[in-house]
Amino acid sequence: MIAWLFCALGLARALRGGGVVGRLRALLATALWGAAASLLLGLWLFLHTFQAFTGETLIAQVTTRRLAGDAFELTYRPLPTRPARKAQDGEESGLTRVELRGDQWAISGGIVTWHPWLSLVGVKSYHKPMRLAGQYADVERQRAHAPTVYQFDPAGDRVWDAFYWAHPYLPFVEAVYGSAASVYVEPQLIQEVYATRSGYVIKRNPVHRN
Repeated sequence: MIAWLFCALGLARALRGGGVVGRLRALLATALWGAAASLLLGLWLFLHTFQAFTGETLIAQVTTRRLAGDAFELTYRPLPTRPARKAQDGEESGLTRVELRGDQWAISGGIVTWHPWLSLVGVKSYHKPMRLAGQYADVERQRAHAPTVYQFDPAGDRVWDAFYWAHPYLPFVEAVYGSAASVYVEPQLIQEVYATRSGYVIKRNPVHRN
């Protein structure tokens, strides 16, 4: 904005007069300010576009604790935009603890991505985590054990269902699909779940859990 202001002032000065040399200097300054403004605008557009298509939102932190055998306790802590209130027992409301089995855990849910022109103006993809599951990395072990699954909302995701069936008639919707991510059970770490335009991502938190 400031660069464009200087550009306009330089152009006005050049048009007012002041001799050939003065006009040339004013036009040169105007060209330089215009180039700087264009460069800054291009950089801003690049960063805005990059963020729109590669940005990620931290939605939950997960910790695990090994129990007997292949069982483990998973604690899912959603991260709302405002601090969670404390329940009567001193725990955060919305906290989920579930017992699963396996050497890995997975999260899955529905994703709705909008067409790129909506993403460019800041509209984030719709997502809703629906299930936590325990699983085995080895296929034979997985076949030998019944899956252990926890569903956040027994009623399902009606919003995702509606978008899925209406998608062919909605020009502003790019894709409707399910997404899942899985990692190994690591009791010593805090693992973080992110929502991105392409689905769920799980990362290790650099801070080790005590």
